[in-house]
Amino acid sequence: MMKLLLPITALAVLAGCGETPQTITAKPGASAAKADDVPYGEGKLFADRNAWQLQLRARADNQNEYKRVN
Repeated sequence: MMKLLLPITALAVLAGCGETPQTITAKPGASAAKADDVPYGEGKLFADRNAWQLQLRARADNQNEYKRVN
């Protein structure tokens, strides 16, 4: 049992040493951030802004305890 425990422990400790660098490569003068998508962008349900806003209002109404109880 002890012969097997030592190699497994050594592998577990060495597994934490493999971190990759988390640097962002950006061109000079350009933003490295991802461009934001519009919340009502592509898709069947959210094809236009009005449908998106109606969906948000309906979801907020369903979460309103006063409207749900009364």
